[in-house]
Amino acid sequence: MSGHVVVRLLTGAPASDARTVPGTGPVLRLSMGPARGGWDVVAEAGPVRQGCAAGRYPPDPTADEHFAVEADTCADRRRLDCADVLYGRLPRPPAAAARWLAEVTARHPACALAAVPVTDGGWMAVAGAAGRGTPTVLAGTVPPDQPLLASCLHAWLVRGHALTDLAYVRPAGAPLMAASPLAPDGGRQQGW
Repeated sequence: MSGHVVVRLLTGAPASDARTVPGTGPVLRLSMGPARGGWDVVAEAGPVRQGCAAGRYPPDPTADEHFAVEADTCADRRRLDCADVLYGRLPRPPAAAARWLAEVTARHPACALAAVPVTDGGWMAVAGAAGRGTPTVLAGTVPPDQPLLASCLHAWLVRGHALTDLAYVRPAGAPLMAASPLAPDGGRQQGW
């Protein structure tokens, strides 16, 4: 899955009740947010454009639309260089995931967020050009086959938050799972 992604903030309806737009590709529904409050979000990949699904979703100026690319398999340098979100699908040990994030963001400085699954569960993500942010391990209940998680994290950043502001990221209806910054040794911090 590489291409156009739309992430919508759902207000007043839980993500499990959200309808999808016909003609889209993969869909991921998450609950995420700070310690108090939060939102349900739905991320959809495919040929969706704001306003094209009249009657299903009203035009939503707060929706995050961006370009996501699987960095592990894409050979087209132009697509990688234009991506807002870069992600990997291959789970990596924490230290290897941190290196991968640093390398991919250094090669593609226009990337606003990069994310990769971690072998011991969850995902590691970094925000900011050239990986200037701190890698954060989060979304322990989101499996590695859900790359739309990276798009949901991008929407979080676009709304003005930092990855470290996330207290939880979970599939809609799942138990809470805290986000955790990367420990200096490349693993999860104590207590997370």
